[in-house]
Amino acid sequence: MRTLAFLDEIGVRDAARFGEEAAAAGDLAKAGVPVASAFALPIAAYSEFLSTKRVKESLSACDPRHPEELRRLLLAISFPPRLGEEVREFYRKLSGPRDIVVVVRAGDKEEKASGEDELISTIKKFWVDHLVGVCERGGNFSSESLPLLVQEETASQFSGNLFTTARELENPDFCLVEINHPQGKERFVFEKGSTDPVKRTTTGQVDNPTSKEELSDFSSWASKVERVLGSAYFLTWRKMQEDFVFVRLKKIFLPRVRKTAIALWLDLDEARGESFEGVGGFVARSALRAIEVAERFPKQEVLFFLENPDFEQLARFREGRYKVGLKNLHLVLPPVRTVDGLSEMKRLISGEGIRRGPNLKFFLHLAYPSNVILLEQLLDSGVDGVVFEEEGMTKGLLGTKETVEPDESLVWAIAETAKKCRGKYELFYLGGRARSWVLFEIVRLGVNGIIIPQRYQTEYTQALLETERGNLA
Repeated sequence: MRTLAFLDEIGVRDAARFGEEAAAAGDLAKAGVPVASAFALPIAAYSEFLSTKRVKESLSACDPRHPEELRRLLLAISFPPRLGEEVREFYRKLSGPRDIVVVVRAGDKEEKASGEDELISTIKKFWVDHLVGVCERGGNFSSESLPLLVQEETASQFSGNLFTTARELENPDFCLVEINHPQGKERFVFEKGSTDPVKRTTTGQVDNPTSKEELSDFSSWASKVERVLGSAYFLTWRKMQEDFVFVRLKKIFLPRVRKTAIALWLDLDEARGESFEGVGGFVARSALRAIEVAERFPKQEVLFFLENPDFEQLARFREGRYKVGLKNLHLVLPPVRTVDGLSEMKRLISGEGIRRGPNLKFFLHLAYPSNVILLEQLLDSGVDGVVFEEEGMTKGLLGTKETVEPDESLVWAIAETAKKCRGKYELFYLGGRARSWVLFEIVRLGVNGIIIPQRYQTEYTQALLETERGNLA
């Protein structure tokens, strides 16, 4: 019985069995789009692991209060022999006689492996981590399956991303190409089918600008991807000399068109009316409100601001996440001053059955100047992004408890935060009134979004448009 499949053997029709990324990559590979070689482990492979006697016994006795005991038991169980042989066979067909490095991926989580034994160990670790998480939240082991993609790791001289239709563009006839640099990023907008960029912007430091000739094929690839898959996609690419491949892809759910490149997120605890046109996402400061908004806007992300460790709010949030099944609902942790304080906060929240994972992001709430100084250590504690609060940071920098106008010290704090987050963590700016000199710095550094009260939406939109025009190269 053959379970695994190479990319050219599957397509979008197989997404329910092999996962959306592997299925879409399969159709692209068959259409001649350069996708890094890979094979996929479907739900059936995960089920085969679950069906072994010792795994079933361990899962039937699992205790959510002792997840590490379940992890220990599962890791001690041998990988199913038949499935192991098939994994070895597919790896060897991918690698040839010499071992190569591959990436095992499920959603946003990935891990490298080299050699047959290390690959099987990595696959088992993915499934064990997944099963432990399901146990902790009281989920269903069988229905919450985890297909995996095993893809050849590719070296690169430079890399970036292709948005076949970017969220911030007002016209689906245009695509966006990003090029990563050690200290910054370039962004080019192309009309699909054209080799001449219509706009170029930069964030951070770009020492060696990319020529348009090096990017001439991207607009054609954007058109072909959408033609093959029938939707907009985000793809990561790598290039080594003349070799070019896409290594990962994800479907883009396009929101209503917005006017500014940087997304405006609305604080809906102060919402008035129904004017949500072009909004990047939403923020709520009560769990019930956050759940309501997440249910109403399932294709947009919602951040729940936990102001303090309130157990009633945490219980409601947990219900929305796991009983209602809202995967677009994420958590902003209460402000803390130290690394130990963050660890204790995460331990407390974990004790309430809420744990960071592929579909649940934790955001660090920066409200004190010490947070900026300790940011690298705070980020290493395990978060997905940062919310930089203007008001709290300004008070701390200026040594006052009163609401005051920020000065240049705020620019320092923003720049330091962006430098430490760049390329790895999402960064949101929690603002008050629109200040052109602050917006200039935010646009230059390239934050992911600005969180504002809805009453300032028009003011910010106009100010951002003016600032972004001034930052075009």
